[in-house]
Amino acid sequence: MKSKRKTHKRSQAGFTLLEATFALMVNTMVLLLMVGGMEVIRTSNSQMEKTQDAEWHLFLIQLEHELEDELLVQKASTTIRTKSIHQADTAAYTYEFRINKVLRYKNGEGYHPMLLHVKALKYEVTNEGISIQATLSDDQTRRAHLILPKVPI
Repeated sequence: MKSKRKTHKRSQAGFTLLEATFALMVNTMVLLLMVGGMEVIRTSNSQMEKTQDAEWHLFLIQLEHELEDELLVQKASTTIRTKSIHQADTAAYTYEFRINKVLRYKNGEGYHPMLLHVKALKYEVTNEGISIQATLSDDQTRRAHLILPKVPI
């Protein structure tokens, strides 16, 4: 009789110290993996934002350089058309937001991708030139204003 009572008491005793230590180690490992994963995500988001900033500034430098000798001919919310100031140069350029990219067309043929991973883009004509507002894949909105003369009417 005594041996049955001892077994019965032992099964209701709860966790042993070894079982509690093992459970604590498993919980600690899971938490460490979660913190490490969150750090990787934070680092990759930071890197993506730096890359998007570099691409945005490169796009603006290239666009500003290309628009130096051009006049604004036509504007839509996601497209601008320009022509050269020089009479001898008859080329017309189109800068269009399409399929998550800003594309540059010369005389409506072919295209040159100027900015990739664009979620939204809007051109707005001001008295001095063009304002550009773009939301890139990192969900940050970037704005710029470029001086561009208009075709005299």
